[in-house]
Amino acid sequence: MSTQDRTMAELVQKYNIAAPRYTSYPTVPFWDEKTFSIDAWMDQVYRTFKQSKDRGLSLYIHLPFCESLCTYCGCNTRITKNHQVELPYIAALLKEWEMYLAVFKGERPLVSEIHLGGGTPTFFQPENLKLLIEGSLNMSMLQQIALFHLKRTLLIPQPNTYRFFST
Repeated sequence: MSTQDRTMAELVQKYNIAAPRYTSYPTVPFWDEKTFSIDAWMDQVYRTFKQSKDRGLSLYIHLPFCESLCTYCGCNTRITKNHQVELPYIAALLKEWEMYLAVFKGERPLVSEIHLGGGTPTFFQPENLKLLIEGSLNMSMLQQIALFHLKRTLLIPQPNTYRFFST
């Protein structure tokens, strides 16, 4: 067996372990149903906000809708062709963001990253994605060089989805 094959076998053995999916926030090892409380959660949110104040927050916004299920998908999704779900879902997300902003005690968060995942954000109409992003950033400050990540399915290209990012 070559050195490269041995190294590869060692790496496979090392990393072939059960681990939480990246789509679980917080990750499963941190779930503690016995001692969970809303107050403790909000305290932790505020402490994390204060600790990341200078470098900014990374926002993950889960958009669970897809028109069809990809064969490789393991995400929490809802398969539907009903686009009437877009605006009520966005309204709920923006209401949740307002709740987090209240925890920040009037301080405007600096946002350094925005990740849209799901599902596929390209399920949403461009004007609705714009409403979501602008609503999320309305009471925030955007870091001068911010990262924006949009997960999308490659099966159904929707180039108009990106047109609002050009401004």
